[in-house]
Amino acid sequence: MHPAGGGLRGGEYALLRQVEAIRSQGVFFQPVAGDLKAPTCATRDIAAVAAGLLLDHSWSGQGEVPVLGPEDLSFEDMARIMSEVLGKPVRFQYVPVESFRDTLTRRGMSEAMAQGMADMATAKDRGLDNAEPRTPGATTPTTFRQWCEEILKPAVLA
Repeated sequence: MHPAGGGLRGGEYALLRQVEAIRSQGVFFQPVAGDLKAPTCATRDIAAVAAGLLLDHSWSGQGEVPVLGPEDLSFEDMARIMSEVLGKPVRFQYVPVESFRDTLTRRGMSEAMAQGMADMATAKDRGLDNAEPRTPGATTPTTFRQWCEEILKPAVLA
């Protein structure tokens, strides 16, 4: 859900690695403000855009291709949608960026990588994901609700 293809806001991986917390506690965590709306796109949409470029023999060179998904959502919006899809309350919990970084290093990430992730979270909290304007060409089809129904729900129910 990021310009040039960053996956779901916070990353599909970031949500999927929190499946246990969503399942057992009804909560997910991010070091970004809960009310900040930003583009949301699914990895499959990024893959489809990339495949289209690879198959387009008229395209060459380098450049950014915005992949913004169909909607801008906040983490609070995502929690509401997750609650509806999962049929149980799910809430978003803001985590300070320092705690986020410390958790990453406790789980085995190098200091440099954890700092890079913390810096990226800070940039996202400052609006990085809203840098590209939404256009019809940058809007892709998979909604967050659809992703929750097809990917998150089976993972939580497993």
